[in-house]
Amino acid sequence: MASTRLSLELGKVGIQSSPPCSSSSSAGHPAMQPAAAATAAPGYGPRPRHMLTEAEKEAKRLRRVLANRESARKTILRRQAIRDELARKVADLSSQNETMKKEKDVVMQEYLSLKETNKQLKEQ
Repeated sequence: MASTRLSLELGKVGIQSSPPCSSSSSAGHPAMQPAAAATAAPGYGPRPRHMLTEAEKEAKRLRRVLANRESARKTILRRQAIRDELARKVADLSSQNETMKKEKDVVMQEYLSLKETNKQLKEQ
């Protein structure tokens, strides 16, 4: 979905985005051809930022914005998953706490009963 949005945004600024390469062969991909390397200064890789056209700068900015949005979306989903897991743990621990309180009350009643029985037996 993000790649579709990127293609649409790039199309607005007049830049054609190439589809992802589906094969491991680079022979059919224009970016992998030696002629593509001739457009950049030899040995320097991609053109420096100050040599980019306005459309290329805008395309880079849009890619960065979309990548940031996708990263933020993933962060939100990760935090929601963590929050849901913590909420589940809270519910489990609350249930365990209630069960233990009831067990404690039963044991306390038994203790008090035995204490009273012990007291009566000592008095005899």
